[in-house]
Formats: sequence, C-alpha cells, structure tokens
Amino acid sequence: MEEHISRAMWRLYEPIHSVVYFHPNATSSYKAVGLKGGWMSYFASRSAALGTPSKEVVEALFYHFAPAMVARAIPDAWNLSSPELILNVRNEIAMETISGGIRGTPPEKELDNLSAHLLEIASSLPKGGRALYAAHLNLHWEQSSELMLFGAATLLREHRGDTHNAALAAHGIDGVQSHLLQIAAGVVTHDVIFPTRGWSEDAWKDGLERLMSNGLLSQHSTPENPILTELGRLIKQQVEIQTDNHSNPWTSIKPSILANLQSRLADICAQVKRYVGFPANNPIGV
Repeated sequence: MEEHISRAMWRLYEPIHSVVYFHPNATSSYKAVGLKGGWMSYFASRSAALGTPSKEVVEALFYHFAPAMVARAIPDAWNLSSPELILNVRNEIAMETISGGIRGTPPEKELDNLSAHLLEIASSLPKGGRALYAAHLNLHWEQSSELMLFGAATLLREHRGDTHNAALAAHGIDGVQSHLLQIAAGVVTHDVIFPTRGWSEDAWKDGLERLMSNGLLSQHSTPENPILTELGRLIKQQVEIQTDNHSNPWTSIKPSILANLQSRLADICAQVKRYVGFPANNPIGV
C-alpha cells in the first residue's frame, strides 16, 4: 500500500528539524547560556516558544516522556537561562547545520524560494488544540533561508506531533503505551526507546499489562517484544490515519509542484543527516 503523503513528507521535514538534537556541539552551546545537560537543553529548547511553561504544561505537551524526566529539566531551565537565549542558540545550531550540510547546493536563491514556500504552507495550518505548533507561529524565522527552512520544518513537525498526541489521547493510549505499540509495529526497538523517554521498568510493565488487559497486545508480549493483536493493529492504524489526515496540507498543492518539493527536500534531508551523523536507529523512528 502506498504511503500516505502526510507521512512521506514527515520523513523529509522531520530530520531537518531534529538534526539540532544530534549536532555534536548542541549540549555545549546550550551550556554556554546556562543550561545543564542534553535533556534539559532538549526540553527547554522545544518549549521555550511558550515562554517559561511549568513542568505540568511541558509534561502534557511532551506526551511521550515520563513526568519525572521532564521535572529534572523544567522549571529549573528557566532559572538558569531565558527563553530568548535558548531560542537564539537553537537558531544558530539550525542555521549552521543546514548551511554546513547543503554547502551551497541548492544555490541561495533556490533555497530562499523553497524555504519561503514551505514556511508559507507550514504557517497556515489549523491551530485548534495544537499548543506547541501555535507557540512557534510567534517566532521570527526570516533571518536567513536556512532559518526559514528550519522554521517550516519545526512548525510542520510540531503540528503533526500535537495532532498525533490528540489521536493517542482520544484512543485512551498514554505515553508509555504509545512506545510499546510503536515497538510492536516495528517502528522502533526497545533498546533505543526505553533509555530515552524516562519511564521506569515498573511503568513500562504496567503499560504492557494494561495493553494486554485491553486486548491491544497479545498475552505472550514482553516489554522488549510486545505483540499486536488484531484489535491492537486496528487501533494503531486508526491513530496513524487520524494523524495523517489531520496534519496534511499537501493535498491542495498541484502534484507537479509537490513532486518537485519532495525531491528538493529529500536532497536537503539527506545532506543534513550526513552532516551531523544522524543515527539510523533513533527514537524518532525516521
């Protein structure tokens, strides 16, 4: 079955945003403005567009992360630095990464046109129920073509992320359960996702038991090897279909223009991934 265009495009713009988390100098750059460690930098840089949100707000929006993991970073980050400084660092990392990755290919004028077009698309999506997306609409991305491209990728991925979280919540699937379903679907592996989302082994086992009790996972499942039932496969599919359908600005674009956009994004995506050494087996699943 052909992949939904919304998901196909996500595979191209997601790494253009996420390279900032894998840049070798990211942690040291945030440390220079007061933050401590990679995970504090991650939570603070993604939530700084909201101002200085409480840990409860960040827990709610960062649906897949354990509350205890968030609490180790927020609100301390706001006492150590400021949203303005943090966002400036993220912008600098993004511009350096994209510039270093593409090395003048495509040319500046072509990159500017592509970035402006993508930013226009990304800025016109429905805001309702999408707090992280809406917060990033208030940021100024016009400093450079590279930053406009990063801004567009950021808006698109936060819109899709907010949409996905809403779909999960509507189906009664919490953060730890979502990871188990991803593993069962073959999107990520336990050894990659478990150390990066902060859930304890007890929380992981509890999530597994609830999914087995609800009939979404087989009784033969383990935390390392959860197995989808037919019901689980159906529910997982419904979540992904809702996510794709409600984060999809692409159907209104002329097919020839969309094909050209995909081709150019694919080249840039590959270039920036190579530049930072983007890991093939990563918790994002892209």
